[in-house]
Amino acid sequence: MNTRTYPHPARAWAMVGLLMIAYVLSYMDRSVFGNLLEPIKAEFELSDTQMGLLGGLAFGIFYGLLGVPLGWLGDRYSRRNIVAAGVAVWSLATALTGLARGFFSLFGTRLMTGAGEATLSPCAMSMISDMFPKHRRGLAVAIYSMAISIGLGVGSIFLGWLIKTAEYMDLSPLRGFGIDTAWRLVFVVLGLPGLIVAALFLLMREPRRQHDSGENPGSIVQTAAYLLRHRQAFFGIFGLGVIMSICTYYSYTWNPVFYVRTYGWNVPEYLRLTGYFVLILGPLSMIASGFLIDILTRKGYDDAPIKVMKLGLLIIVSVFVIYPLMPNYWTAFLVFQISTFGFTMATAAGPTALLAISPARMKAQIMAWYYMIISLIGLTLGPLIVGALNDHVFHDANMIAKSLFVVALVLVLPTLYLLIRPTEAYRQQVLAQ
Repeated sequence: MNTRTYPHPARAWAMVGLLMIAYVLSYMDRSVFGNLLEPIKAEFELSDTQMGLLGGLAFGIFYGLLGVPLGWLGDRYSRRNIVAAGVAVWSLATALTGLARGFFSLFGTRLMTGAGEATLSPCAMSMISDMFPKHRRGLAVAIYSMAISIGLGVGSIFLGWLIKTAEYMDLSPLRGFGIDTAWRLVFVVLGLPGLIVAALFLLMREPRRQHDSGENPGSIVQTAAYLLRHRQAFFGIFGLGVIMSICTYYSYTWNPVFYVRTYGWNVPEYLRLTGYFVLILGPLSMIASGFLIDILTRKGYDDAPIKVMKLGLLIIVSVFVIYPLMPNYWTAFLVFQISTFGFTMATAAGPTALLAISPARMKAQIMAWYYMIISLIGLTLGPLIVGALNDHVFHDANMIAKSLFVVALVLVLPTLYLLIRPTEAYRQQVLAQ
């Protein structure tokens, strides 16, 4: 029998806190590339299409593809150790990005960053599921996912300050280490703290798994077969996640560039204001989303996470169609901030929805399949399509507002389909667990 004994709340929340810190660092490390896109592009004389490849595909290949085998390992071996190793790898890769000397070395360090970050969320969600009962899981997932807002908020403020400071620093003592420009110093400084966090994970205890000790974890093939067999229940979550991911990654990569090219706004100022807004709106709306999911679940709504995820996606796509058309940077900036509510809802609800319908012995792998699919599509298509539209359709880098608008407009129809799609199969799957 499955006894479902959970760890002491203090120990469980301590692990969630450390996982959140790791997630903060991962979002700072993955989003810094878009904020430094212009000086990197200028130094290596790259096109917007190449920058789209570096911003998306280079990171996304290993981030997506390695997630499933790492999830397989997470269902069998110490998830704590896997996460610790992953944090060390991506932190080192971020620092090495600052030493890259061309397109291919940049591509390589972005691959390493994606490989390291692929370890985190599948193992984190599996551990959270083993530390909290279903009616408290929404808040725990929301607290962990709050790292996105904190990472973007603190990261934006810190990056804005660091970029501005690095531009006025005398880098001559660091030239012997290959750090001869401000953007290189930023990558090196960002990468080093993660090595400390990796070591802290080794002081934590691995949560007990919530399935019988004699129950074998599913293989990769068995897990894929399970997802296909129950595709009606899983399809909506994966579909909503894909659209959210496309919006996430093309905005992270191109938003700073959009404000610079369209409105002449400098990157440090954009980052500073973005940081303040995200730090205020992000955590509040993320916690509210977690509470909302838990409240609706306790009231008997078996499809509560799907309802919240649909509302979040409606907000995201609506905002993304509107904000590139605004007449000045303030209206464009303020309208875009509304999307924070949508991102927090969808980010908290997606994993919570999956955990509710995934067998305990397959949770890490199913989460890995989710992150693999949404990341590969989002990271590959989002940044690349915007760059390709700039280069090959509008033939003008300063037409980026039109590129952003076109991508958002294309997403409207699949979004509407997913919003009206029934959730009966999902509810039945919840009851079967």
